[in-house]
Amino acid sequence: MKHRASSVALVGLLSLVLFVPFLGSVRLFDWDEINFAEAAREMIVTGDYLHVHIDYAPFYEKPPLFIWAQVLSMQMFGVNEFAARFPNAVIGAITMMVIFSIGRRFYDERFGWLWVIAYAGSLLPHFYFRSGIIDPMFNLFIFLGVYWMLRAVDGDSVKYGAYAGLCAGAAVMTKGPVGLGLIGLTIAIGWLILRRNYSLPWRSTLAFMTVSVATSSIWFLIDYLQHGPTFVMENLAYQVRLLTTGDAGHEQPFWYHPVVVLIGCFPASMLLFGGLRSSASESLQQRTMRIWMIVLMCVVLVVFSIVKTKIIHYSSMTYLPLTFLAAIFLHRWMAGAVRWRWWHTVTTIGMAAVWSVLAFVALWAFANSAWLMSLPTFRDPFLREALQRKVTWLGIEPYLGLLIVTGALLAWYVRRSGRHVASVVVLFGSVLVFVETLLPIIAPRIEPYTQGAALDFYEELQGKNTYVQPLSMKSYAHLFYTRRTPELSASARGLTQDAWQPWLLEGKLDRPAYFVCRIQDAGQWRNHPNLREIRAEGGFVMFERIQP
Repeated sequence: MKHRASSVALVGLLSLVLFVPFLGSVRLFDWDEINFAEAAREMIVTGDYLHVHIDYAPFYEKPPLFIWAQVLSMQMFGVNEFAARFPNAVIGAITMMVIFSIGRRFYDERFGWLWVIAYAGSLLPHFYFRSGIIDPMFNLFIFLGVYWMLRAVDGDSVKYGAYAGLCAGAAVMTKGPVGLGLIGLTIAIGWLILRRNYSLPWRSTLAFMTVSVATSSIWFLIDYLQHGPTFVMENLAYQVRLLTTGDAGHEQPFWYHPVVVLIGCFPASMLLFGGLRSSASESLQQRTMRIWMIVLMCVVLVVFSIVKTKIIHYSSMTYLPLTFLAAIFLHRWMAGAVRWRWWHTVTTIGMAAVWSVLAFVALWAFANSAWLMSLPTFRDPFLREALQRKVTWLGIEPYLGLLIVTGALLAWYVRRSGRHVASVVVLFGSVLVFVETLLPIIAPRIEPYTQGAALDFYEELQGKNTYVQPLSMKSYAHLFYTRRTPELSASARGLTQDAWQPWLLEGKLDRPAYFVCRIQDAGQWRNHPNLREIRAEGGFVMFERIQP
């Protein structure tokens, strides 16, 4: 027992070593990172810990569970980038311990380590634990809800059904009713496929539904008693908008998420197909787990492919079942049950080469911006202006991308000598090292080009008694980085968000007002009679309101 506990603790400790360092080395990125961090900051400013606000107005898109985690982190570390991202580092460590424990339970300790390595050593799965977005928490609760219900079906256990309901309720409290829907669909389809092996789990299903509704209803009921059905109605309207429209310009083709997952989850995604098939030595529990994981992955891909609004992290729930299936293949291969085929080598090295070439070319182009701007085809006005910012490059950044293909080639060489474990460690370890360099080395040099000038301007105005507003672009950065106080918001004037910008541009102001837009949108604002341009830098143009 002590050995089992020490192994789990070691996984957690190693995960924290991977995910915590350099969390504050680069500023938060618009929209999602800043959105959630700003909601947490406003909770602290207002003292209203029950409700989510953005610009001190009710925000109906998300329930508050993840925001509460960020609030706790900011109370510990201050209002900063590290605190905004720290909850996901902790969630990452918990996720690693969970999948290690589950993998060891269904297979053995080697499988647990293979699953952890496959997850931590794949590009997007690792990266998301170093971000400040909501999805890692949501994905963990979804996964645990499915897992506990899987345990509940075997014997119709009320206890495990209740555990699953608790996780489903927490998922709803993290991101809304879609959490319950994803778990419910997976449970229903998984049981239908395996109905010959398991009787209908009435008791555990009832426990699941009762506890999930009760858990999520506590906060919803309090909000309902205070504000009526507003949150529920607005949140449902938001979900419908995501389903039926490309909200905020995020409409992508139907095949968007499968392609993102296949490319972004390298190298685990190159091996997952080897885990789809059954095995003669597979137990009923292992078969059940494998099928439910396949169902969960397919449910997420299909649902979010149907949804019109497609954002890269919507399909991040697939990372857990995908890496599980990759671990199955690796486990069988090491046991001699399956062979490593030539197409595994070709696809792995091929995709590694694609990633390395893309990373090298992109980073080399940024580091040699003069050459990039000399190209006649490079005409994007925002990037042309942004690339004129002075950024000090070390010179090694483009070559960091070559770690990926180097690791794949070295893994192939090591594998030919029969050292299977070492080849897996090299393959996934090279990707892990590349991702680890993003925050401390690469991101701080890319961020000045994408949003640096605007954030610099906002930070100059931080704590000053001024209005600040973006023009012709959706952003939350001006709220977080100016540390906007309630009296500088639209709600303090009794105005709606739609009426706020016209008032700032045309109304009688009691303090200075500043505006920011991208350079390609600056034409109409340069001609505005009440605006005076004060700066143009990094692809952004800053204006000051002319007082009558």
